[in-house]
Amino acid sequence: MTMPSGPIVIAGAGQAGSLMAMYLARQGHDVTMYESRPDLRRHDIDAGRSINLALATRGIVPLIDVGVIEHVDAITIAMRGRMVHALDDPTPELQPYGRQAHEVIHSVSRTDLNAILLDAAEATGRVTIEFDSQVESVDLDQSLLHFADGRIEPFGLVIGADGAGSRVRKAITDKGAGASETEWLDHSYKELTLPPAADGSHRIDPNALHIWPRGQFMLIALANPNGDFTITLFAPTETFESLTSSDEILAFFDQEFADFAAQVPDLAEQFLDNPTGPLGTLRATGWSYQNKAVIVGDAAHAIVPFHGQGMNAAMESARALDRHMTQNPDDLATAFRNYETDRKPDADAIADMALQNYVEMRSGVLDPRYLAKRELALALEQRHPEHISPRYNMVMFSTMPYAEAQSRAASQSEIIDKAIADPAIDVDALVAALPPLPPLDPLADPDALTNS
Repeated sequence: MTMPSGPIVIAGAGQAGSLMAMYLARQGHDVTMYESRPDLRRHDIDAGRSINLALATRGIVPLIDVGVIEHVDAITIAMRGRMVHALDDPTPELQPYGRQAHEVIHSVSRTDLNAILLDAAEATGRVTIEFDSQVESVDLDQSLLHFADGRIEPFGLVIGADGAGSRVRKAITDKGAGASETEWLDHSYKELTLPPAADGSHRIDPNALHIWPRGQFMLIALANPNGDFTITLFAPTETFESLTSSDEILAFFDQEFADFAAQVPDLAEQFLDNPTGPLGTLRATGWSYQNKAVIVGDAAHAIVPFHGQGMNAAMESARALDRHMTQNPDDLATAFRNYETDRKPDADAIADMALQNYVEMRSGVLDPRYLAKRELALALEQRHPEHISPRYNMVMFSTMPYAEAQSRAASQSEIIDKAIADPAIDVDALVAALPPLPPLDPLADPDALTNS
């Protein structure tokens, strides 16, 4: 692959950045990653924010591709469905994600996964990682990185994997080659912890994603291997602003999530100590500048977390960028343009579907009409597995382009609505007339992760 003269550098050493480093090393290139934070393998830097991630097929495939899946397997917990905790029912109900054995998602620690990727990147012998190195600005004319500590370093190619606040994206935008907009929700989130039982076991079923849907807000729980759960409250921002004292916090949780609150003795302290995070969707155009700069992951398409696809989409984009660079090794500017043309429609589609899934999770899972449509969709999938799959399953358990999944889901929804409105309709004929589902990526091994 022909690169611009000068070092190949990556801003950001998260999942997308680490993957890109490994892909480039596999092509025979030396890479330097600059990470603004300390080395998370040696410092606790994630307290109170986004501890857990949901790993699905789109993220599993790149991990198989770069050869780290066996290490990841050891730190995951399989979740086979949504465990719904209704306000007026003391017995939670499991809503399985699908009818096939591989249709599970996997709870994984952000820190532990990132540590595996950093180790693997360094193990290539071609990747150098410099921590505590905050890129302050990028000079695309002079091909220089300016750091917060005053240091200046040259580059030939800079890949921006530096998140929603990307300095690389800003440099591209400042050159008039791109634009971005962030759509903020009027909802926020806060991370909490449900501790292990006295014997170290999980207090609730670890093999499910627990949801306490409450209409305009919800609580979710994902298990960790050490017996605890990462809990996230998603609610209108004004709700968080109204909970300022221990008494107000405890009263709120006792009213809405009493079964959870009873198991967390330091609930008020956690709520007051942990930060409240904003929720927004970043939509960007112009993901590259000539053959000098390109952005990937959240730097190009940050989304809200309600479909569990932020990390999965970022890693899928890293794999796509590597594919386009490999296909156009002597013309990176074309490779970058083709990468954006390929991925931009999918980035917009998953951004939309993630927003829609918030409504589904916080209220739809209790709606009888939603449940009826879901049950019919699963039944039709069982009868016509080559032609239909629920939207959630196309997003989570396939590598079908997001935009195609969105389009197919709309067509399927029309058929299911017709069938519910008119039970006499020949719904099987309508489903059989749909185009066949595309094949899975050859690397999408359903047995890649075995932990339960």
